[in-house]
This record gives sequence, structure tokens and C-alpha cells, in this order.
Amino acid sequence: MSSQHTGMLLVAASAAGFATLAIFIKFAYAAGANIITILAGRFVLAAICLALILKWRGIPLAVNKGLLRDLSLMGGLGYGSMSLLFALAVKYLPASLAAMLLYTYPAIVSLLSFSLGDEQYTWPKGAALAICFSGLFLVLGVSFENASLLGFAFGLGAAAVYSVYIVVGNRRLKHVDSMVTTTYVCAAAALVFVLTGLVTDSLIWSLPYQGWLAIIGIALIPTIVGIMGFFAGMSRIGATNASIISTTEPVITVLLSVLLLNEKITPLQISGGILILGGILILQLWAGKSKCSQAVEQQ
Repeated sequence: MSSQHTGMLLVAASAAGFATLAIFIKFAYAAGANIITILAGRFVLAAICLALILKWRGIPLAVNKGLLRDLSLMGGLGYGSMSLLFALAVKYLPASLAAMLLYTYPAIVSLLSFSLGDEQYTWPKGAALAICFSGLFLVLGVSFENASLLGFAFGLGAAAVYSVYIVVGNRRLKHVDSMVTTTYVCAAAALVFVLTGLVTDSLIWSLPYQGWLAIIGIALIPTIVGIMGFFAGMSRIGATNASIISTTEPVITVLLSVLLLNEKITPLQISGGILILGGILILQLWAGKSKCSQAVEQQ
């Protein structure tokens, strides 16, 4: 198998991993876990696993004080806030709708990047994004009747915070090993949620095994597998193509929601999937040379 094909498969596996996040969160809620317990468990386990992987690969974790400060803020304030808002959105909304709201972030990132001069707008890229997002709204289309307005606010808030996180990370972390930055981001988020849980006495230690399995699943599959697969694939096919293939993530979330959460899929959603694939093809053929953010791809 060629390196290009291997890279595509790795990124596709990454997208599938990230797509399980909302599903595992739903399972953890059903088992009695609260938000702080879920997020503390996720980031503690993820930080430990990432540190062990870096040590095994011989990659040093040392960073200067300025970068350590920035990574701590990005993890504790940026990525931690995004994760909290997304978990709240999943609590109040169906998994598919929460995923749709979060996945407005590429459009927000593009708008921020264009306005700040970080990226140059091209018509093929604009057209492809429009097609992809039209498809996303069809694929993730669920009934908006009786949907929680608070859940909508949390979902859009998560997308907005994540967009700022990506833009800032793209500017500050271009010349730092992505796995190292991810480890520090997860460690900072873990510290915030563990301390919050201890201070507020909100950590739940007596979960049934289904709850702990769901939290372990969140740490391993959408976090470790998702991150490792994305970076391994990106090194083979480039950031642009990796980001394009990652667009399949919410599509996979919908399929998993149908299979595991009994959510329904409609012909319009199937049509949306075809639109997304068409948008991806356009980006690959005509917009693949455009500059793309190389910030950490995380949920």
C-alpha cells in the first residue's frame, strides 16, 4: 500500500475515532456520570497516555516557560472550555445535532483566517465549503422542534471557542511538535477539571462499570486514536488533505447515532452525505494547494 493510501486510511480512522465522542458522552451520562467527572477522566487518561507515547518515541517534553504558559492557557481555558460546552450541548441535544453545531467551526475558522490575513480566499475553496456545509445540514438534519435553545447556545459556543483556539494555535504553535503541544493541552485541561471537581466535590467515584468504560473509551478512541491517527496521516498526505478527509467525522457520528442511539436517518441526510463527498472531491482537485491551518485537530 502506498504512503498516500496509508495516510488517507489513518486520517479516516482518526475521523471515525473523533466521531465517537458524542456517543461515548451519551453513554457516560446514561450511566450516571456528570460533566466534570467525564472531562476530568478523559483528560487525565489522555495526558498520561500521550506522555507515555512520547517517551516511547524518544520525543522530549521540555518546552520554554513562555510556551508552557501559552499551552496551559490554551488547554485550561481554550480547549477545556470548548470540551465543556460541547459536553453540555450533548446533554441537551441529540448527538447528531450537537455534532452539526460544533462542525460549524471550519467556516468560522475560515472567516477569522480571511479577516486576519492568515489565509487567502479562493473561489474553489469557498464553493467547496458551501457544498460541504450544505451537505452537513442535510446529513445532520434533525427536527428543530422542541430542541433546547440552551443546547444550541452551548453547541455554537463550543464551535466559536474552538475556532479561536485553532486560529491562535496556528499562529503560536507552527514550529512546535504537535504531539507535545497536545500532551500539554490535555494535561492543563485535566488539572482544571480535577481541581474543579475536588473544590466543588462533584467528582463521582462510584460509577457502574459501564460509566467507567465510557470514560475510558472517550480518552482512548476519540482522543488518543483520533489525535494519533490524524497526525500520522497528515505527515503522509499533508494538512490540507487531512483536514478535508476529516470532514467525514460528523457523517460517521450520524451513522453511529442511528446504530447505537436509535436516531433516524432520512433520504435528505443520505443526499447530504453525497454533497459532502462532492465538496471534498472539489477541495482535493481544485483547492488542495491552498494554505490550510495546521493547528491540532481535537473534539
